[in-house]
Amino acid sequence: MLIGKIDHYMKSQIKPSPCNTNRASEIGHECLRYLVFCRTKGNERSLHSVESEYIFREGREQEKSVLRLLGDADIEVIEQQRAFDWKEYLITGHIDGKVLHEGELFPLEIKSMASWIFDKTSTLEDMLNSKYYWVRKYPAQLTLYMLMDEKERGLFLLKNKTTGRLKEIIMELDYSYGEGLIQKAEQINKSIFDKVIPEPIKWCDTCEKCGFRHICIQEILRESIEFIADPDTEEKIDGWFELKQWHLKWQELDEWRKEHFKNVEKIVVGSYLITGKKTAKGWMNKISKI
Repeated sequence: MLIGKIDHYMKSQIKPSPCNTNRASEIGHECLRYLVFCRTKGNERSLHSVESEYIFREGREQEKSVLRLLGDADIEVIEQQRAFDWKEYLITGHIDGKVLHEGELFPLEIKSMASWIFDKTSTLEDMLNSKYYWVRKYPAQLTLYMLMDEKERGLFLLKNKTTGRLKEIIMELDYSYGEGLIQKAEQINKSIFDKVIPEPIKWCDTCEKCGFRHICIQEILRESIEFIADPDTEEKIDGWFELKQWHLKWQELDEWRKEHFKNVEKIVVGSYLITGKKTAKGWMNKISKI
């Protein structure tokens, strides 16, 4: 009754987002070709799903929630959504805000995370080495804001979407890392000026989620290839692929389970009994329905 109408509204919010500059939030992406396409083929980018739109909207709502909480705790946040424009390198962005602490203004970025990602992200190194490409982009974004604002330190506030708990990570400005980001922006600008498309990265999970994958896959399949019309086989592959997505989700939750209930010997959560014990291979736990 209501969901269909809400879904229709959410679908109406999904629109192409062409950009003529290098977005600070994207420069941490590992694929130079992707970053060039963001500037040159924005209108050809595949639109994301309604499910993704819900996720993006929730992220924006989580950010607002953290800002309200900071205000309730008498922590002043200034210059919210201040625009940055580094014309020399065509880098633009909007910072979440700045907070004053012990006389120092910290550029602030707020990031909400699923609980299993939140639990594994406590340091800058955790971000840079994260298995999730979108988390690996975060340090680049804040570094560019720090460079544009001439600040030596910045602050991440991470929020657990499930529990609401917060975690802070102070980031010291790494000039070498920042120089690498500027050089990447120069590469993007030069590629566009010279009308040269960079080589694609090796096909990976990041590519599967990319809005430009339909362009790259055409090049990958450019060589002679056999096409088979077999509905039964295609149906089985569809089933396999769908189950693979659920399997990946299960793996993420299983990692969270192992970490979250580490050193827990026996507790009850709702209708589940969680037991654990130490073994030669480490801490093992088990969840049973009661």
